[in-house]
Amino acid sequence: MSTNAIPHRVRRHSGTVSILGTQVFWTVVVAAIEMIVIVVCAYGAFLAYSAAVYGVVFFRMDYALASVAAGALYVALCIADNQYDLLGPEWNEHARSRGSAAIALSCVILLTIGYVTNSLSGYSRGTFLAQLAATLLGQMIIRSVLWQVIDHIRSPGQWRRENMVVLTMPGALGAGDVRARTATRHEHILRWYDFPSGADQAGQGGSLEVQLSAIRHECRELPIDAVLILFGSDNMEVVSRAVEALSELPVRIQLLPIELAELMRHSRIGHHGHLQVLELFCGPCSLRDRFLKRSFDTIVAASLLVILSPLLLVVAALIKLDSRGPVLFRQTRLGFNNEPIQILKFRSMTTFDDARDEFRQAVRNDPRVTRLGRILRRSNIDELPQLLNVLRGEMSLVGPRPHAVAHNQMFADQICRMFRRHNVKPGITGWAQVNGLRGETDTFEKMQKRIEHDLYYVDNWSFAFDLKIMIMTVISKRAHIDAY
Repeated sequence: MSTNAIPHRVRRHSGTVSILGTQVFWTVVVAAIEMIVIVVCAYGAFLAYSAAVYGVVFFRMDYALASVAAGALYVALCIADNQYDLLGPEWNEHARSRGSAAIALSCVILLTIGYVTNSLSGYSRGTFLAQLAATLLGQMIIRSVLWQVIDHIRSPGQWRRENMVVLTMPGALGAGDVRARTATRHEHILRWYDFPSGADQAGQGGSLEVQLSAIRHECRELPIDAVLILFGSDNMEVVSRAVEALSELPVRIQLLPIELAELMRHSRIGHHGHLQVLELFCGPCSLRDRFLKRSFDTIVAASLLVILSPLLLVVAALIKLDSRGPVLFRQTRLGFNNEPIQILKFRSMTTFDDARDEFRQAVRNDPRVTRLGRILRRSNIDELPQLLNVLRGEMSLVGPRPHAVAHNQMFADQICRMFRRHNVKPGITGWAQVNGLRGETDTFEKMQKRIEHDLYYVDNWSFAFDLKIMIMTVISKRAHIDAY
């Protein structure tokens, strides 16, 4: 058994109080700053709206109180959602999106209270919408700034993170990767114990119980807050004995199965009956997330079809005039859960092979592409009929782009976890496309890069991420690279 020691010892009580005091101080500072920003944005929006619409700026006590209530309610919701745990995932991974959700929910609650108390008669709807937009913008800006500030403050030497002891069980292969990954963050690891295999234990310090007893005694003298146990699938009995021995310490015991370390980056605690289980999830899995994504898809797709209907009719007429054949191109592709779907596109080629025919991807200067088709493909107008696929629930506005069935089969045996991209609905646009990974994928490297971006989207999905991709689709030049 080997250890990594620190050159000095600190009493547990003083170290814990120091860390706790630092966290509490910065938590109060962050909450206070955010509340002030929300109040200022809300009341500032009222003043700006009054000046723009009525040409006068005046003080209103009811709007001032509503602004303060919005700020206080926002902070209360963030506290309830554990967003001010500056070491927790709610702050570190989804700080901006969860903060925006708290803003929206606080506005809904204020509207409900105003309706129930019949106090909305003097409240301008235009002002309310201006306040909602201003507070959302202010929240996203200040949360982004504070996230950067806190991340800088937590750097070594300014804010030491919680102290840890790490135990590597026998047979836990790949622990070196975990060690390198923790070194890139701000964990303060005081000891790292590597246990030998069962055959080597007798010659390196005696039985497992003796070694665990020595570790437990040493940990009582260290200012630690958690013990992380790394283990493989074949040593659960050893892990159970280690947990039982170390459970006598007043610290958190954390378990990390090495083989599942990558998948567990996006895991959560769920329930099966009265038991707690570890859920390895991806994409919008909760009822709230699915409802939010589906509602957004339906509203935006329906609105775009209505707004763009004149353009769609003109394009349909031009296609009929430009070349013989149908207006719409239909192709069988794989959708959610590998279910086959018929996607719709404006026909841009003189031929329109389906998956039943020999698959040929479009290439640069492809002779099959019509004159009008080149314009449609470069501008992505040929994808607009897929809004109907979105309304039918077969696709989403944002997701991995659906490949032809034959195209998937070409790389299925070469790229690991390729079909995990179908754990979400395919999209009209996606993370790979806005990063320039579109067009012909005639090599293994091109397809692998696209799949990596698709899986990143699946594993890191959020509503804010969808909005970012949609904005990039419109404004980013990379989103139009290799459009031919």
